[in-house]
Amino acid sequence: MKIIDFINNLLNSLLDGSFERMKIISAMNQSFKEYFYSGEINRLCKVSITAGNTEYSHEMSAIFFRSGFKISIENDNGLKDSEVREISQYILSNKAFIRQLMSLGFDTLIITGKTSAKGMQYCLKNYTQIGGFSLE
Repeated sequence: MKIIDFINNLLNSLLDGSFERMKIISAMNQSFKEYFYSGEINRLCKVSITAGNTEYSHEMSAIFFRSGFKISIENDNGLKDSEVREISQYILSNKAFIRQLMSLGFDTLIITGKTSAKGMQYCLKNYTQIGGFSLE
């Protein structure tokens, strides 16, 4: 791990109050690298924490500048909207994962290219039901 990554992780954990958020980010980044290196996926993705959309907040949301769960597609040359939608739908269809993200304070899923303007934002509370009722 690079010293910058270590310091960034430490600051994130201090701001968030726990290491849980950083564990999920690190695990996903490691998985994305392994799948890309093995050739199972053609796009290298990087997960990070960013500002969320204040309109998407819910009672478990972290402060807005720490409530966005961002997946950045690093090799975004020729990126199609359909590829962004495919990644989005894969994440959003996993209700247990969405609940986990929400319990960790995330309220916004952001999928975007690293250099391109292509990207989408999703309100996480719209993709799960807790106790039979959507979170308001």
